[in-house]
Amino acid sequence: MNTAKQYGKSSVAKLVKHKKVIVFGIFAVDISFYTSREVEAGETLIARDSKIGPGGKASNQAIASKKLGAETLLISRLGNDNFKDYAIGVWEKIGLKYLISIDNKNPTGKAGIFINNKTAENRVIVDPGASQNLTIKDFSLNQHLFNEGDIFLTQFEQGAETTIACLKKAKKKKMLTIFNPAPFNKISRDVFNYCNIITPNQVEAEQLSGLELKGKSDIKKAMHKIADLGVEKIIITLGKKGAAVFENNNLFYSHGKNFGKAIDTTGAGDCFNGALASQLALGKEIKEAVDFACSAAALSVLKKGTAESMPSLSMIKKFSSPKSK
Repeated sequence: MNTAKQYGKSSVAKLVKHKKVIVFGIFAVDISFYTSREVEAGETLIARDSKIGPGGKASNQAIASKKLGAETLLISRLGNDNFKDYAIGVWEKIGLKYLISIDNKNPTGKAGIFINNKTAENRVIVDPGASQNLTIKDFSLNQHLFNEGDIFLTQFEQGAETTIACLKKAKKKKMLTIFNPAPFNKISRDVFNYCNIITPNQVEAEQLSGLELKGKSDIKKAMHKIADLGVEKIIITLGKKGAAVFENNNLFYSHGKNFGKAIDTTGAGDCFNGALASQLALGKEIKEAVDFACSAAALSVLKKGTAESMPSLSMIKKFSSPKSK
């Protein structure tokens, strides 16, 4: 496979006393359709609106992290097509650093998203495209740029073997590893030994634990079952209800925030993960970082789109100020 390495040249102010956030995973172009209801099998439904924008979990998370104040580097893979130029333009506009390999055989990833206008809930189909061919080499060739204590964040949109290998390498390099197991995939038990923090949503936590999470007692049981697999810290995101956090055998909750009517929940989980990583990189303790991430995610649902809905630091300060409450 022919590849070429391309480097971002954006100038980013260095945060002297802070750690970097390294995000590994895919970029995809999101094609979103806003509908009045769910489409039935065999039916053609006229959308009320549509939108094309930047997406892919890793790219979304990296953009959120950068916009919220952390020095952030995205490692990804793109096709040699117009969407490659589009992605680079998005990243450079906000000053996000990136390291990408170019795939001359496979196209840049794409996602089809259906959003119900009434509930703001979404259904997503992703074709990772070139990003599916990300390998451990994409991480290893650049590991000289990573320092002990830097934050490594990845997901499951690229190949499972690559994801696990990168987590293992990052942990060995003494980076703080965050694994967002989405979309859920078969997981080797070994992977849990390489995760400092795992961030499933409620559905993924049910799949990991084998338990149905109907209430707080179920969440507590699930936390213990996941912890027994070898994870140090567990954060289960609960949508508008906030997040549950398990650390040092203690369980606490960060309550969800409500800043207005939700318009599009697509990317809220990515916003949470990017915000969490940014605050840990900036030296915040996990409780403060999770509270902040809940606020960021709550703001992201007020706008259409994924990457485009990631809030800025000034936006969070504005909505979190006493005058706005």
